[in-house]
Amino acid sequence: MEKERPEDIENAENNSHADKITDVSDINLFQRLRRGIADLSVIAGLCTVKFIAAVLLGIIKGAAFIFSELMDFLHLIFRAVRWVFRELTENIRKRNQLNKELQIAVRKAKKQGRAAYANSILRFIGSYFFGENGIFYTAFNYILPIVSAAFLIGVVRYGSGLEYGISVQYNGREIGIISAEADFKEAEREVQQRISYSDNDKPVDLSASFSLRIISDNDVVMNSDQLANEMLEASDEELTEAYGIYIDGKFVGAVKDKNPVQDALDEKLLNYSVDGIVKDISYKNKIEYSQGIYLAESVMDEKQTIDMLTSSTNKTAVYFAQSDDSAVTICQKYNMTLEEFERLNPSIEGKLNVGQMVSVIKTESYLPIQYVREIEYPSMLDYETVQYETSSLNVGTTAVLVKGKKGEKNTTIEVTYVDGIEHSRKTISSEIIREPVVEQIGIGTYSARPASSSTMLYGSGQFGWPIDGGYISDTFISDRNHQGLDIAAPAGTDIYASGDGVVVSAGWNSGGYGYFVMIDHLNGYQTVYAHMSAVYASEGQTVARGQLIGAVGSTGRSTGDHCHLEVRYMGVCYDPAQFINTVEPDKKPEDEE
Repeated sequence: MEKERPEDIENAENNSHADKITDVSDINLFQRLRRGIADLSVIAGLCTVKFIAAVLLGIIKGAAFIFSELMDFLHLIFRAVRWVFRELTENIRKRNQLNKELQIAVRKAKKQGRAAYANSILRFIGSYFFGENGIFYTAFNYILPIVSAAFLIGVVRYGSGLEYGISVQYNGREIGIISAEADFKEAEREVQQRISYSDNDKPVDLSASFSLRIISDNDVVMNSDQLANEMLEASDEELTEAYGIYIDGKFVGAVKDKNPVQDALDEKLLNYSVDGIVKDISYKNKIEYSQGIYLAESVMDEKQTIDMLTSSTNKTAVYFAQSDDSAVTICQKYNMTLEEFERLNPSIEGKLNVGQMVSVIKTESYLPIQYVREIEYPSMLDYETVQYETSSLNVGTTAVLVKGKKGEKNTTIEVTYVDGIEHSRKTISSEIIREPVVEQIGIGTYSARPASSSTMLYGSGQFGWPIDGGYISDTFISDRNHQGLDIAAPAGTDIYASGDGVVVSAGWNSGGYGYFVMIDHLNGYQTVYAHMSAVYASEGQTVARGQLIGAVGSTGRSTGDHCHLEVRYMGVCYDPAQFINTVEPDKKPEDEE
């Protein structure tokens, strides 16, 4: 066995000592860390306790302050109640003290003899009932305020229960009582209307004085009409009992008997001639009768009154023609005949221009008759026009895809006429019978065209040129009984759908078409694209006009790169040239040589 060398032993001891030092250092560090955490925990706990203690102390101080203030307030109330009680019972206490003193005096006087005793008894009785603090004095001090308050309340209640009015003094005497000064103003206006018929140049004094007084049970409060009668009776004018006639509140005269006048006005309404169904026929103005005292000069004969109220005058007026006006419609508006219109307007012939000045005969009645008619008339509703881009048309072309149609509306209007002339109209209801059809104009976006502008097809444009470029290399029904149109183009050139539809077949055809696509346009037409080098569409896919469906090639029975295009209707092949239009929009067939 090999012996350990001294230096190895020394190194081992040194290493062991170093490991011990390292272990001690780690232990000290851990202990310091643990003590630090413990110190922090203690500090946090102390802070929490201090915070809670501060909160509790604040609550206690606040409660103590509130309690102290409440006690001060209760003490103040107690002092106030005690002072009031002392003031209220002071006279009673003084009376008791005086009674004690008088009782002592009576007992002393009793010992002095009968005369002194009798005198002290009298003094006791007088002081007890009639002294400064006696029963009568004390009762008077307490009862008098109560009696005074009760008396005041009674006076107020009595005064509030009284009814007051305005006494009107006119020409030195009271002529009536009114509830408001406005009633006098209204009566004054009424009197002014009535005396306007007087031929007397001397003005009538309508000034009056007013005073407020209590209304008794025998007094009658007048309205403005009654007061007007009293004012007229107090004047020096000749008066009579009659019925005043008022048109829209304005006095126009008086009659002794109103019945003949009203009967004549009713008869005029019944005999008024109007075409069509009429409702709400009446006089335009409000007619009222008021029985009362009127000036004798303002009373008219019944026949004279009827002639005045039913009178009318014709005068020439100017009318400015509106849209759709004609001589006939203007005559209908003004209840004129064509002969009258032509006599007034000899230079007018044919249709009138808007704003053209026309002479008409306008009837003005003293009492115009107003009536209402309901009229139904149809009218047309204009349709809107919208434009939108569509690949169903070539670029630069526009076409009406959906023709617009006007709608129809039935309108019920209420027309008000005054003396046969239209005064106003109001729409009652409106019902759309037929909705207008929006006109749709398509703006072409399909840009595929032949490579050369000399390749021109004048078909309907129902289908588009399927390749952006190319030229016709073989036509429909050539010497080989060709069932389609061959369009030659470099291999890989994109092929587009000629119209909207659904792909019903796509892929390889062993009958000679090679790679092909068939589209059903859902209107009986189908298009076939054959000899493709690649097929991009899939069976069942919905495609739009101009959508990429494949690439030009020479698969199947083909001698060169081209697209074989067929157009079939109900399974029968037709010349595709009948359905394709490659002519520019501003170029017509007759322009070509």
